[in-house]
Amino acid sequence: MKFIKNIKNYILNSFNNNTAMIIYSIIIAILMWFVISITIYPTTPKTLSNIPLEIDITGTSAEENDLSVISASAKNVTVTIKGERSRIGSLTADDLVAKAVIENVNSAGEKSLNINVTGKDSDVKFEVTEIKPSKVDVMFDRIDTREYDLTVNAPNITAADGLYMDKSEFKVNPSVIEITGPSKQLDSIDKAQVYVDTKQEINTAYTFHSKDVVLYDKNESKINTDNLTFNSEDFTIDIPVYMQKELDFTYDIRYAPANFDVSSLNIELNVDKISLASPNDELQNIDTWSIGSIPLYDLDWDFNKSFTIEVPSNYKNLSNVSTVTAKLNQEGLAKKTVTVNDISIINAPSNYDCTVNTYGLTFDIIGPEDDIAEITEKDILVSVDLLKYTVQSSNFTADATISFPKYDKVWAVGLQKVSVTATPTTKNSTE
Repeated sequence: MKFIKNIKNYILNSFNNNTAMIIYSIIIAILMWFVISITIYPTTPKTLSNIPLEIDITGTSAEENDLSVISASAKNVTVTIKGERSRIGSLTADDLVAKAVIENVNSAGEKSLNINVTGKDSDVKFEVTEIKPSKVDVMFDRIDTREYDLTVNAPNITAADGLYMDKSEFKVNPSVIEITGPSKQLDSIDKAQVYVDTKQEINTAYTFHSKDVVLYDKNESKINTDNLTFNSEDFTIDIPVYMQKELDFTYDIRYAPANFDVSSLNIELNVDKISLASPNDELQNIDTWSIGSIPLYDLDWDFNKSFTIEVPSNYKNLSNVSTVTAKLNQEGLAKKTVTVNDISIINAPSNYDCTVNTYGLTFDIIGPEDDIAEITEKDILVSVDLLKYTVQSSNFTADATISFPKYDKVWAVGLQKVSVTATPTTKNSTE
């Protein structure tokens, strides 16, 4: 009782103190304002910001149509609510839930959806007076997975001097990539490339690694890869390097007499050289490239023949020359027809008597004008070598060999054949 009496006396005495009077007045005013606010203004507005916007398609028509949310124009909302001061006064953004209203979303595309805001505690009642933004634009699409062939883009990789590199032969592993994402975005992909940003000059085959995949549409514009996922993120790029060399074309003359001067032939080629590349140094010791063989007897006055150029599968034909045409240059040459009656047989089998039935073998000869003018039948040797024949019948046809002992720049046109009769000798008959 004494303690209470002391407090009472202290308060009564404080009324005689001006400072104490001021403090009591402020406290009384606050209490009166609070009582009046509760009594006269029981409800009040309140604005809350940065409320996360939920877009949940579970159980909606969008889910039933295999659609997914690709993007949204807003991630958070600001809401103004009104309610009893005592109930909403302590609410924060964490106490509210903002959801997009998904109704009748049956097809892919951008949809404008309403937004609904509620409280997490159902006992707290309030009225939503404003939501900013009031709607959200949501892009819906189906999620697909598709395969695309990969190519390589390595613009800063070059070959050292004297070497060749074909960028179309750059190989990437894996060579196919699976891309998962919105079907509309996948539809726009025309080309998928692995990009190598390294700047380097190489003098041998080289392997690079990259994780950079770039997608392009039909207009060669880059495609944004947001919302897309790749099944691989590490790629190996193999770059082959070739040795390159320019080679003179050459040809072989076959079936020429032993004394024939092959270098005297003037055969013109429409293409003189070819540029080749090999994956090794095989070309280092090669100076010419043969187009093939030409039988001497095929060289007629109007000789004109095309040869197909063939290179090994691991070589590159940098000249893109597929055929070469060979033509006989007639300048300084002459042609005439001759007839030879004296035809000899050599290397005949000992158990047969062989004779030539052909009489008067007629054929054309070509050579320098002076030689052709003076040459006669006596200057021409025609023989039949039976060493390469197996004599089994009494009559057969054999190839004739024609040579010009005193003229090393003259040749006979055409493959000449003669008829031969083989008669068994007495010794052969006895056996």
